[in-house]
Amino acid sequence: MKKTKSPALAGAILFIFLFFFARDFAGGIVQGLESCAKTVIPSLFPFLIAASLAGSGTLPEKAKKIINPITERLFRLPADTLPVIALAQLGGYLSGAKAADALCRAGSITKSQAQRLMLFSVNAGMGFSVNAIGSIMLGSREAGRVIFISLCISSLIAGFFTRFLPDEKGETRKIASKSESMSAITVKSVSSSAAAMLTACAFVIFFSGLLSVISSRVKNESLRILISCLLEVTNGCSLAAGKISIPALAAVCAFGGICIHLQVFALTESIGMKYGEFFLFRLLHAALAFAVCHAALRFFPIDEQVFLSFSKNAALWSFSAPASVSLLFLSALLILDLDNKTEIC
Repeated sequence: MKKTKSPALAGAILFIFLFFFARDFAGGIVQGLESCAKTVIPSLFPFLIAASLAGSGTLPEKAKKIINPITERLFRLPADTLPVIALAQLGGYLSGAKAADALCRAGSITKSQAQRLMLFSVNAGMGFSVNAIGSIMLGSREAGRVIFISLCISSLIAGFFTRFLPDEKGETRKIASKSESMSAITVKSVSSSAAAMLTACAFVIFFSGLLSVISSRVKNESLRILISCLLEVTNGCSLAAGKISIPALAAVCAFGGICIHLQVFALTESIGMKYGEFFLFRLLHAALAFAVCHAALRFFPIDEQVFLSFSKNAALWSFSAPASVSLLFLSALLILDLDNKTEIC
């Protein structure tokens, strides 16, 4: 097989980059580790397990008969996708991706259906929107709730548009393998979620290093905020909070950032999603979130003067970050000992 030269070139550029900016990059890595311990792991890991469990099973037949007409009319998707859609709204950016991938691997949906499902099942989640952005970054849980509701509504509107996208002709679902016990499914769900969590944290840490270098070199604050929002949503929102409008902040959350995009594709490689289509729907979700949030604020006005800066509330997240990170890496060592065979959807 012919090897591409792009990874080698990227590696060489990164090596040169690290040679000149090693100190700034290292400082960003420390901040990334703290972000993982304080925000990413507590708010995401339990939902990843729930997503894996939801995607491994199927709804009762009676429930399917009631739900199927709704999901078919709205999204042209079967009833089994409803738990995925719900988790995508509540659980955070990677929960929907994890559940959709598990559902596809189980044979409950086709690849084309999984691709359409993934176009709108990427959302910030309640924990990130209300707690991280609302309470911590803005000092207003009400603002966080408005952002969360706006993201959910705009995500479902974007999902309605996916029903008009064509599916691959003649595609059939994979024949499901023999059923597993609940204990086996639980062990597999926790193990795979830990692996996904490790991947997510690695991306956050790497992008935190990049953003640290960029922040030290880019003096224009507006440009620095824009770059941060495009690359990594947690750092971007913390920089932008209180400096841009609430609808604009909702749009940033809806877009997710390149770091989240890469994590989603790392989790759903077997689905075969096209990044161009995915990127366009992230832009659509961002535009819809801005419009919905702007309209919502007319009915639920919020005084932006009560907002607090992220730095002033940072003490709320204070606890032993090294201990949490150590637990994460111990989990990773455990996963490396597990003999998990990957099934192709």
